[in-house]
Amino acid sequence: MKTEEIVCDQCGGDLSTTTNCVGYRLSLQAERIPPAGPTVTLMHIEPPLKHHAHFCGLKCLWAWAADQHERNPR
Repeated sequence: MKTEEIVCDQCGGDLSTTTNCVGYRLSLQAERIPPAGPTVTLMHIEPPLKHHAHFCGLKCLWAWAADQHERNPR
């Protein structure tokens, strides 16, 4: 049997299960979308995503983004 644990990338809270209420989590997907045309404009991804990231809600997402900006200033 395989068990998957999902935690908030900001606060470390458990996002794998919820109580008897409907729950939700936010997810940023680290995936590339193929271009549709023959030419491609190079883009800088900010903040860089090395893996999928999960968050409790907007408060944790905003805090994570601010932390990433401080670590990787432009």
